[in-house]
Amino acid sequence: RDGTTKSQEMLDTARGLNTAVLCAALLAVCVAGWHMNSAGQSELFQTSVEAVPQQTTELSFLQTSSFVDQVYLYAGLAVDNKHETGFIAKEIRKHNYQTQIRLFTSLDDATVRAVLWDQGVHCLVWPPFVRYPGISETAKTDLRAYAAAGNNVVFMGNYVAVQFMNDVFGFQLTDDYQNGPYYRNDRNVRNTPYQFLPSRVEQASIETYAVKTRSLPPGGKSMLDTLGATVAFVIRYDLGTVCYIGYNYNTPFHADQWTRVLHCAIDM
Repeated sequence: RDGTTKSQEMLDTARGLNTAVLCAALLAVCVAGWHMNSAGQSELFQTSVEAVPQQTTELSFLQTSSFVDQVYLYAGLAVDNKHETGFIAKEIRKHNYQTQIRLFTSLDDATVRAVLWDQGVHCLVWPPFVRYPGISETAKTDLRAYAAAGNNVVFMGNYVAVQFMNDVFGFQLTDDYQNGPYYRNDRNVRNTPYQFLPSRVEQASIETYAVKTRSLPPGGKSMLDTLGATVAFVIRYDLGTVCYIGYNYNTPFHADQWTRVLHCAIDM
């Protein structure tokens, strides 16, 4: 009987060991499965995160470096303050509500100098002219010095602006007209805000004013053009830039595209 009892105890012990080994094996399988699932989820999450920056060019412009915080905008007698100036100011601040628009209305020497010597503002925007602006030779000299010092001057609209640019900066720009659409010049837009524009910008109205690309001075680059006519260009002027947008923003048709062109010019 004692031998039988001892055999029974040994059998029970063996069963216990087998059960423990089986439980350990099941636990190892569960842990391995959990690790595989966790790794899969981690890889999926990482893939999802990495996929975010791979968005279209049309959305990338919203994630570029911060927009300028202040802009001077001319709002004097030479522009259409009733219909255009307020609209352009609103379009400048579209998606950039932190940007402060500072208006100036006079072109006398003291006012122009106060604007151009303001160390806190590095961009000056001229809306489309309705008449040639009366500005002295002293103010023209100050405007050239402002651009040369590393600031940005943006002109919009029409052939009056082209003539004014020629008179102030000594350019020899020649006006032209070509129907749109206008195509992004991928060779020139690289590493500029214009690289985030769509590949083509539609003509918003017949009041789109181009310049012959071949008339741009050395340092001038067309950003949007078609058939030798540019409607958006940038001219390097010493340390600064002079920009032109050949559109007067008088219609909401395709306004979003042209607002983005304006933002690119201001952000140079």
